[in-house]
Amino acid sequence: MKKDKVDLFHGLSNELPLGIAKSKIPSIVTIHDLIFLRFPEFYHYVERTLYRYKYLHACKNASRIIAVSEQTKSDLISLFKIPENKIDVVYQGCNSAFQLKSNEEEINLIREEYNLPPKYILQVGLIEERKNLLLTVKALKSVIDDVKLVVIGQETDYLSEVKQYIEANKLQHRVRFLKNIPLKDMPPIYQAAELFVYPSEFEGFGIPIIEALYSGLPVVAATGSCLQEAGGKGSCYVHPKDEVQLAWTINQILSCPEKRNAMIQAGYKHVENFAEEQLAINLMNTYKKAIDNA
Repeated sequence: MKKDKVDLFHGLSNELPLGIAKSKIPSIVTIHDLIFLRFPEFYHYVERTLYRYKYLHACKNASRIIAVSEQTKSDLISLFKIPENKIDVVYQGCNSAFQLKSNEEEINLIREEYNLPPKYILQVGLIEERKNLLLTVKALKSVIDDVKLVVIGQETDYLSEVKQYIEANKLQHRVRFLKNIPLKDMPPIYQAAELFVYPSEFEGFGIPIIEALYSGLPVVAATGSCLQEAGGKGSCYVHPKDEVQLAWTINQILSCPEKRNAMIQAGYKHVENFAEEQLAINLMNTYKKAIDNA
């Protein structure tokens, strides 16, 4: 980096090169979350040890730290004892493809290609325990009968537990699993849905929520982490262990067009906070701080 006369180094995902502090080159690290400390049961011991070493090294040696949410900033302060004035919150956006509206013909073609039900709730994300798909499936038993659930995400061993519950409760006809969907097909799949759910027990930010808001979907997410930052005041939030509350909230939204529309409009307004232009300004301000204080 010194040979190439680098002015600033930005580690985009939780780590910096060893020895970077000795180079005297200003550096920034983006920390996405400290979930491995908050929920150690979801990680192997070796993973936790390695992550702690790399993340802590980066935070101590960086000129400045970017946290992707106020929740992550709070965790850095409480769990790593990082001074608050060293951290800037710079939110994340999502792929601009989600800002493009699909027409009726495009949506119908996607429905046919993926055999999507006429009415469905959508949940997107890695199918692992923390993402809490089982809560959604449990709530589905009490959701209006003609509404199905479409799940998009990479599979893990946790999926077997979810499928066991689905089979035991005879919900096979109401749940559709998809994976490896091309990016170009994701926006119309979102836009064809009735509602988006994201009951994850803990996240650093929650980009799928931003994708849903851009897609004109009401969002139901979980309390307890940063999801209220991503979803804003217009979205609904439930306890991540309460399938009764989740089912009641879903039914309330689906049965009340006025409430659903109000949530959609509030979502469009809130998602303006994640426009690329604004995020770029915030990021550049952090770059300037790092260079000016070098």
